[in-house]
Amino acid sequence: MTRDEAWQVLGLAEGASREEVSLAYRELAQMLHPDKFGENKRLRARAEQQMRRINEARDVLLKGGGRTSRSGARPRGGARSGSGRGGAASANSPEQIRLEAEARVRAAETARLTVVAQARTMRERRRSMGMLAGGAAIVMLLCSRMRGTIGVLAFSVASMLVVWGIVDVVSLSGQISVLQKRSAELLRQRDAAAKIAEEAARL
Repeated sequence: MTRDEAWQVLGLAEGASREEVSLAYRELAQMLHPDKFGENKRLRARAEQQMRRINEARDVLLKGGGRTSRSGARPRGGARSGSGRGGAASANSPEQIRLEAEARVRAAETARLTVVAQARTMRERRRSMGMLAGGAAIVMLLCSRMRGTIGVLAFSVASMLVVWGIVDVVSLSGQISVLQKRSAELLRQRDAAAKIAEEAARL
């Protein structure tokens, strides 16, 4: 994984501080953890694969000391590692609360976009499987009128494709439903974190 890819995986602008990388990793790992997808084995497997990418992105960016913003510019979102007065922000200071809330906003949006992309891919596959099942059903009906070995064989294959297509469509529909709920939950988390960041910035 390149550094550019790592920035993208963690939803950070190039040159974010080590603290921002750590915050982004922590928030994103919580939001995309396999446990968030319950007993759905396929979604858990996808989440485990995504967690490997998140871990790899963190390692790429933090290995060798990380990077700071170029030319002293503030990273995207205006987050800073200090309190603005030359010292590190205390754990409960408004500045630290704002920094962590903004990290959660970015992580929630990155996680939401990941979930939305997965749902889109699954919708496309469901559409394809539905078309396959429909085409196989037509072939099955045509072959039901045929006699002989070829007709029986074609009917058997077509019927298997119909069953396979229907099972896959039902399974994908369940996964898409789970992803839609997760996306809505991440959207709520993003908006709540954005409100906290705004309130902390006013303090």
